[in-house]
Amino acid sequence: MRRGRGRGRGRKRAVMQQEVASRLSRLIEPAVLYLLGTGQASHGYDMLSEVNKMGLTDAEVDPGAIYRVLRALEEEGAVVSDWDTSGGGPARRNYELTDIGRARLASWVEVIERRAEAMLEFVERARELFEAEIHE
Repeated sequence: MRRGRGRGRGRKRAVMQQEVASRLSRLIEPAVLYLLGTGQASHGYDMLSEVNKMGLTDAEVDPGAIYRVLRALEEEGAVVSDWDTSGGGPARRNYELTDIGRARLASWVEVIERRAEAMLEFVERARELFEAEIHE
């Protein structure tokens, strides 16, 4: 059975998409680990820009989220940091990936790969459902 479009449906859909995107913010951690592992970024602010470029979420990543992830990773021994006082301007923290961080990134890669496969299968099945509804 196909439902008609009601008022506010587009707005509700946008809200739902935003909620899903916010749940994807958990992907900040593997993105940060990856950036540290590749040497593409070593400061929190640089990571913010790069994580947003990755497009893992539809919403802009909050700078505070990057720093919360970095602090948690440092507490767990996945990253280490020191202060960079060179150059003009305020001191910035340099972050570096540890062996624990590399192992954690490897675990994330496995998890994301399994989730990606499951999500693709879900998308195929859901599309089949929609196509079946259209032909009814």
